[in-house]
Amino acid sequence: MTKQDISKIKALLCSPKKIVIVPHKNPDGDAIGSTLGLYHYLKLRNHKATVIVPNDYPGFLKWMPNEDIIIKYESDKTTADELIKQAELIFTLDFNALHRAGDMEPVLQTANAIKIMIDHHQQPDDYATYLYSDTTMSSTCEMVYHFIVMLNDAQHIDSNIATCLYAGMLTDTGSFRFPSTTSVTHHVAADLIKKGANHSDIYNEIYDTNSYDRLQLLGKALSNLKVIPELRTAYITLTQEELNQF
Repeated sequence: MTKQDISKIKALLCSPKKIVIVPHKNPDGDAIGSTLGLYHYLKLRNHKATVIVPNDYPGFLKWMPNEDIIIKYESDKTTADELIKQAELIFTLDFNALHRAGDMEPVLQTANAIKIMIDHHQQPDDYATYLYSDTTMSSTCEMVYHFIVMLNDAQHIDSNIATCLYAGMLTDTGSFRFPSTTSVTHHVAADLIKKGANHSDIYNEIYDTNSYDRLQLLGKALSNLKVIPELRTAYITLTQEELNQF
């Protein structure tokens, strides 16, 4: 993202706006963490922000600050469509092609709002007015952190923002194990901890808190384990029907 783009976005955000934030279909930790992190930042800047997700997401992500404000498109389409039509700005996070938003694709395509994409995947489409795309980043949550810093608003990162962004970074980096984790990633994580993210509690909420359904799903997944000894390979499959059971 160029300095000129940042200047234009700063100008857009200098007065209260109606803003919708959208992650991809079947949102994961990075998608929910980045959307909620950005939501908290925009609320602190006095914007009327709304998070709309295409469909539901795992229970182990439903502890994040103000998670209950999220609107699910699949169950509240009328409200969501109206909010999108009224929006002045739309942020799309953790995806770079509108078909990744599932059933939300048509209304996003026809929306008159200025669109801002923040994403770390390859080959982004050109639907957004402003594009912040960086495939070297560990996660969209890390990018939202840098985005806030580029807006000269690092001082606005509070414990709610820090918690959401740290959670998404944790999940998308495999607990900071994946090759996309860099020294910069660790610096960002350290700053988020300084700003109030409780890394131990976040880890426990995501990985050490298991519902009955989640344990049943794990059992089903393990029962589907197939081994190919000659290739020293094993794989697990789960059908959509099996996922829906739990």
